[in-house]
Amino acid sequence: MRNEVAVKTREAAKKADRDPDPKDGRRRFSRAQLLALVVGVLQLVFASVPFLPTGDGNDHALYVATGLAGVLLAWDHRHARCYGFGLLLLYGQLFIADAEATGTLGLPTWETLAYGRAALAGVAIALIPAFKRE
Repeated sequence: MRNEVAVKTREAAKKADRDPDPKDGRRRFSRAQLLALVVGVLQLVFASVPFLPTGDGNDHALYVATGLAGVLLAWDHRHARCYGFGLLLLYGQLFIADAEATGTLGLPTWETLAYGRAALAGVAIALIPAFKRE
């Protein structure tokens, strides 16, 4: 009996997250969705405005692709979380590979810092709590 009540309350909470807010009729935008949208837009800005000395055109194509993915996947909470994990895996691997290539005493390049920034953004998107508890 108790388990049924717990399951019903969890299902009601999930349904409330998907349904529009009864006050104004709009769906609430979670923190992960907002971060995914902001990171996606920033990835597009970094790709289109070359104010940092980055690598070749492959890096720009990667920034454009991940930026567009962030903007498109930000419209659903689950997709935004998947985008965060994808950023973490992709840019985390690039960060580790680039950091190993510079050596132990070498200073990080701009590309390494950009990879690390995107990987940290992925961690934040993937692990941030969805909504405030009321």
